[in-house]
Amino acid sequence: MIDSNIPNLLGAGSGIDSKKLVEQLVAIEKSAKQTQIDTKREGLEAKLSDYGLFKSALSTLQGALSTLKNPDTYSAKSVSFPDSDVVIPTAIEAGALSGTYSLEVTNIARSQSLSSGTFAAVTDAVGKGTLTFNFGSWDSPPTVFSANADKTAKTITIDDSNNSLEGLRDAINDANMGVQASIVNDGSGFKLLMKAESGQNNQLHIAAVEEGGTPTNNDADGLSRFTFNESALQLTQQQAGMDANLIMNGLAVTRTTNEITDLIEGFSFTIAKDAPGEVVNVSILDDKLTAEDAIRNFVDLYNEFLEVVKPLTGFNEESGEYGSLSRDALAKSMQSKIRQIITEPVTGVDSGLNALTNLGIRTELDGSMKINEAVFSAAMKNNFSEITQIFAPQTSSSADKIKVTGFGNDTIAGSYDVVITTEPSKGSLTGAAVAGFPIDTTGKDYSFVFEVNGLASGTLALPDGVTYNTSEELVDALQLMINSDATLSAAGARLEVSYDTDHLVFTSSAFGSSSLVSITTAGADAADLGLSVATGVAGTNVAGTINGEEGFGLGDVLLPAIGSNAYGLKLKVLPGATSATVDFSRGVGDGLDQLLADFLSSQGPVKTREKGINESLGDLDEDQMKLDRRSEAYQARLQAQFIAMEAIVDQLNSTRDYLGSVLDNLPFTAKRN
Repeated sequence: MIDSNIPNLLGAGSGIDSKKLVEQLVAIEKSAKQTQIDTKREGLEAKLSDYGLFKSALSTLQGALSTLKNPDTYSAKSVSFPDSDVVIPTAIEAGALSGTYSLEVTNIARSQSLSSGTFAAVTDAVGKGTLTFNFGSWDSPPTVFSANADKTAKTITIDDSNNSLEGLRDAINDANMGVQASIVNDGSGFKLLMKAESGQNNQLHIAAVEEGGTPTNNDADGLSRFTFNESALQLTQQQAGMDANLIMNGLAVTRTTNEITDLIEGFSFTIAKDAPGEVVNVSILDDKLTAEDAIRNFVDLYNEFLEVVKPLTGFNEESGEYGSLSRDALAKSMQSKIRQIITEPVTGVDSGLNALTNLGIRTELDGSMKINEAVFSAAMKNNFSEITQIFAPQTSSSADKIKVTGFGNDTIAGSYDVVITTEPSKGSLTGAAVAGFPIDTTGKDYSFVFEVNGLASGTLALPDGVTYNTSEELVDALQLMINSDATLSAAGARLEVSYDTDHLVFTSSAFGSSSLVSITTAGADAADLGLSVATGVAGTNVAGTINGEEGFGLGDVLLPAIGSNAYGLKLKVLPGATSATVDFSRGVGDGLDQLLADFLSSQGPVKTREKGINESLGDLDEDQMKLDRRSEAYQARLQAQFIAMEAIVDQLNSTRDYLGSVLDNLPFTAKRN
């Protein structure tokens, strides 16, 4: 690049300011194309900036929808409760059953408490061997024990590492079996105090086996000092276990705990003391304010959304110009789709309240929303239960045995006819006839390995020296034995054991073709129970159609075909189901949330348009580089031409000077002094 003026470079010349002239000629040549690039760039940058504002407005609007589309917003509850030290509320959930309830606490639940004899020090030896804890109920006074079939027996071992009163305490607590052990000094010495979980059926039955394998109840220095069973009550019962007894609206009910969570749906409370004759009244009411706030907030945010996007997509009164997106088809299309959702009736809701206009929410001429307070108040007062379907997703089934448990982002609102062609079933194993009752296990080998849903248990065995007098006792023992297996229970594989006429039936808790029960190992005397190595009958997967299209069955769950309108629905089918009509609606809140999520997704139209604008800006950068290169080449060409011109002018000037000198020296032409 030649920065200096050409005459200065040559030391002579035409006297023309060639540097300025070249710059002006280059600027004239470049001007039209540069203006075109600058205009396009200005427009694209304005669009990119305004799409940023548009996207931010969409995000703000979407933020109001999480509460609006949540069904809990319309089932929120409040509780009216007197000041009471008998019944203390702890939680109320959305969906709690509205109504008035009278509660009377006859007695609270209590935990069985057992204490040992006195020890001189916490380090005194207690004996070595094992203590086995069973759980169940005692009569009063404790003479007959009935086992709790739903709780597993636990055994702890006392050896040289923990043979002390404090070692026994720690072993009990570390077993995590629901028994709390502590050491108490009552003034005469140290005693072990054991507390079971509250409830009549959580009391303790403790048996000891001294080191060497001998069961005992009377070793004065051994673990038998901690037995509490039918043969010996070596521990002292300080308090018997007891269920809580309440009267709700005149109905007597019992619970094993004082933390009551399942008596009044959605309402939890604690009972603190016995109070027979004292009635506490509780009222659970619809909390309409939560829903009202959510609806009003949505209307306000939608109007704020319009205030942001209207100057972008229409005429901007402040600037007196049309917005950069006024001719952008995508921006206008998105705005139109949003307006369509909020103005049209909710798809899938054919009766009752099914549109915002039913709530008194009207669209003004300028597109904004306005609440007619009289209509809105009447709807909130008289039709509150129907408001949910306007804003939140709703599912329903015409058959109790076909339930909708979920839906997907791609599920299209509407009604679907479901026909079940194969009902689900569980795998089971049926034994042969039982030899008869009573069954005495003394000296018998009733050991087994069960395989449940493809998972093998450890070796299980009925205990030696036990007599089962009835089928109920045998069923309870087998079910507890199998479901207490660590491998099976960890995987959630459970069996239900039943007795049918004269034989045992083992049924898996799971549905489907992978549900199967087998006995892979059976002890020598298993035939007494009608059992042997055998494989049962596998369960079946549910099969059926949804709107005539074959669904996919897995266990008791039926899923619609991929790509169908119903895709995403999850149907739980119970045995005996035949057909149902399933309805699904999204509501304004969820429908709008889905639409905005699509707009704002990483592959959505907003991101795609921003990417296109940035690519166009990149193309302009390339065009600018090309224009700059052409301008530089044109400038260089002009400079070369001016240099050549000045050289010629310089030569002419030299010739002129030479000829002038010659003429001055010719006779008769020389200048006279």
